[in-house]
Amino acid sequence: MFNPNKITKILGATFILVSSNAALAATAPGTVSVTVQNTFNLTETQVLDFGTIRAQNDNTNVANFASLIITPNGTATPSITSASIGASTITSLSTPTMAIFTVDSAAPFTDLEVTFPPNFTLITTGVPANAAVFNILNASWKGYIIGGTDDGTTITDGGFMETDSTGAVVLQVGTSLDTDILGATTTSGYVDQAYTGTYTMTVDY
Repeated sequence: MFNPNKITKILGATFILVSSNAALAATAPGTVSVTVQNTFNLTETQVLDFGTIRAQNDNTNVANFASLIITPNGTATPSITSASIGASTITSLSTPTMAIFTVDSAAPFTDLEVTFPPNFTLITTGVPANAAVFNILNASWKGYIIGGTDDGTTITDGGFMETDSTGAVVLQVGTSLDTDILGATTTSGYVDQAYTGTYTMTVDY
């Protein structure tokens, strides 16, 4: 026999069950975080030093100049090449040192672009304004990579070096020291004292 009360009880029980399950849901706020580190450390750990030299410039022809070339390589001592044209002369009297730059705290296994400095001069103090100077040209720079995927590779301006698994890599750097190319506009030769110059190395992602 049809019993309407029984249907009502069943529906009521079903409704209570659904309501009970919904009451078990909970919510909570969440937080998301990210830290950006686009910077890394570039440190000069050894100074570029051409040592002690004998030097003479040629005032008769701007094409006549001498060069002392430091080539970086995998050893502690760079290779040295001297080239003289005309009356210009450079002779090394002591062992020069290549520059060494160390990168750390960069992204692992990531290419870094190396930009060598533009042309600049090395000068000294206490001499006439038109005295001979030394030149270092942008095109003469070379780097030798120590560590990372490119270990043992030589690069020039605009070259790349890849960091290792810790985000580090080392770059040995050499270049050419050239005598003055101003010719007859120089009023005196080189004097017996230190000639200095500053430059900026740039390494970037």
